[in-house]
Amino acid sequence: MADRRTGPGMTDTATDPDTTDPDTTDPASSDPAPTGTVPGGAEPDGAAPADAPRRRGRLAVTAVALLVVAAAAAVLSVLAWRGTAGTVADRDEATAVASQVVREFIGIDADNARGSVDTMLAVATDPFRTELGRFSEVFGAILAQGKVEAEGGIDAVGIEHIDADTATVLVSASTTVRNTEVPDGAPRDFRLLLGLRHEDGAWKVSTVEVAP
Repeated sequence: MADRRTGPGMTDTATDPDTTDPDTTDPASSDPAPTGTVPGGAEPDGAAPADAPRRRGRLAVTAVALLVVAAAAAVLSVLAWRGTAGTVADRDEATAVASQVVREFIGIDADNARGSVDTMLAVATDPFRTELGRFSEVFGAILAQGKVEAEGGIDAVGIEHIDADTATVLVSASTTVRNTEVPDGAPRDFRLLLGLRHEDGAWKVSTVEVAP
């Protein structure tokens, strides 16, 4: 029976290389590495890793996802630009129409009454259109009788509110009016608040009020 005691000067016969039974050695530990493999689990030169197809698949999916995100961002940028451009165009058109009506209104006189009224009617909608048409003949008669002459201009224009269908524009203007009673002319300042509606693809004036 083998002595397994150990200690100073003693040898463990169970682990002494000189006493180990040759037949107990694991044959697999001494066999050469299988053909086509490299010790340590590394792949031989020129061989692709086992997960290479999966890695290439993940890279392809990632590339497609990035392309989709880039395309979506480009579309959103174009839509945002179009929305901004449309808003700017609406603001410009609304202020232009409001300014045109005020310019005709403060510059109306005996010589151009009919033309000024027609110009305002072209960019007007109800109720302003109906009121303007109702009093257009009266305007002409009063202006002709008083030999009214007027000249003026727009001092400032500002949008108080605008959306897809309606807008409110504040216009400050000044004019000088001459007639038979005031031949040298009297300066006048106006602050007019105009309501507009978007109809048939264009901005039209629906109300005109004197602002405080």
